[in-house]
Amino acid sequence: MEQIKKKLNSKNGEAYIYLCVIVVFICLLTSVVILYMGLTAQVRMQKKDVQAKLDSFLAGYAAESYDALKQGSEKEDYLAWSELEAGAYAALGFPEQSDTVYAYPNGSRMTRPTVTTLKGDGFGVTVEYTASFPIQWNGVAYSELEIPVTVTSYYKMK
Repeated sequence: MEQIKKKLNSKNGEAYIYLCVIVVFICLLTSVVILYMGLTAQVRMQKKDVQAKLDSFLAGYAAESYDALKQGSEKEDYLAWSELEAGAYAALGFPEQSDTVYAYPNGSRMTRPTVTTLKGDGFGVTVEYTASFPIQWNGVAYSELEIPVTVTSYYKMK
C-alpha cells in the first residue's frame, strides 16, 4: 500500500499511468453496473406486462362466469378449463399453436409459455416461460441472457 502511495505521489510522470488504469477500471465497473440495472429493469417490466395481461384476462373471464352464475348455471358446468388455458395463451400473444416466440419492441423475447390451470376455491393460471434479453454494450450485441419466469394469476371466489 505504501509503495502505491509513493508511485501516485511521484513527480516523474509515472503516476499518470496508474491513475489512468484506475479511471478505466472504475468506468468499466460503472458500465457493468448500469448494464445489470438495465437488464433487471427489463425483466421486471416484462413480468409486470405478463401479470397485467393475465389479470385482465381473468377479470373478464370472472365477469362472464359471474353472469352465468346469476343466470342459474352451476359453477362446475360453466368453467371450461380448456377455454381458460386457450384464453391465457391468446391474452399473452400466442393465439395459434404454431406461435413459439413473442418479440417485444425492446428486442427481448418470450418463448411459448406452459400454462397450468389452477382449481380450488377459485380459478386461475400459472404461466412458466423463458425470457431472452440481448446483452448489448456500446451498441454491439454480445450474447443473450435467458431467464426462466413464473407468473401466477388467481381469482378467488368469495
